[in-house]
Amino acid sequence: MEAKPVIRKYISDEIVNQIREMIDHGRLKPGDRLPAERKLAEQFGVSRTTVREGIKILSESGLLTSRQGAGTFVSRPDDVARGGLLIDAILAGNHDLQDVFEVRKMLEPEIAALAARSGSPDAKTRLEAILMEQEQAINSGDSGAGIDQRFHQALAEASGNPVLREMVSALHEGFSRSRAEEVQSPQRQKASLAAHRAIVEAVRNGHAMQAERAMREHLDEVERIIFDNQRGAYSRR
Repeated sequence: MEAKPVIRKYISDEIVNQIREMIDHGRLKPGDRLPAERKLAEQFGVSRTTVREGIKILSESGLLTSRQGAGTFVSRPDDVARGGLLIDAILAGNHDLQDVFEVRKMLEPEIAALAARSGSPDAKTRLEAILMEQEQAINSGDSGAGIDQRFHQALAEASGNPVLREMVSALHEGFSRSRAEEVQSPQRQKASLAAHRAIVEAVRNGHAMQAERAMREHLDEVERIIFDNQRGAYSRR
């Protein structure tokens, strides 16, 4: 399996794209086992943690299947979850980022509220751990984009609603365009971290209305930052 070195700014999103391309062009076939994380990290020129994030995204979309003790495999057609079929349809539509945000604002505030009402202690502890990981990544100069994605997936899992969990998993790659490296400004990173803290605090304390409001404010702020940056870039042309 041939792989191109990954340019730093794309991080796990570029790994996702390269592995998807290998599958689409038949260089990786259904049932094939992926090389070990260490080997992939060497081929892509990134850390094993970054490779792991890319594999996690593809597993959640249904394209890869992880088998404990055996490794990670390209999913066979009858192994692909409905969520994987849904994400293919979403990506094929090449939807506008504004449309993606409309869907996020419909789903994620309610997910945060459900997590506050129904989240288990273990689920809440996982959210806190991801929050700490995001803070460390940003302080070390990383954008934390992949961790941001995992935070929202963990929140969906904490909601206890399997339908919402599958929807967020299926839409992960569509959502990932709103986390692209080119829109990961320092302003957005700080805003995201502060908002995640507010969401986690509300979820931890079981305050559903506060969690819902914190998520809605978070998405509104991220949307404003992204589109303000886009308008600014356009005006400088």
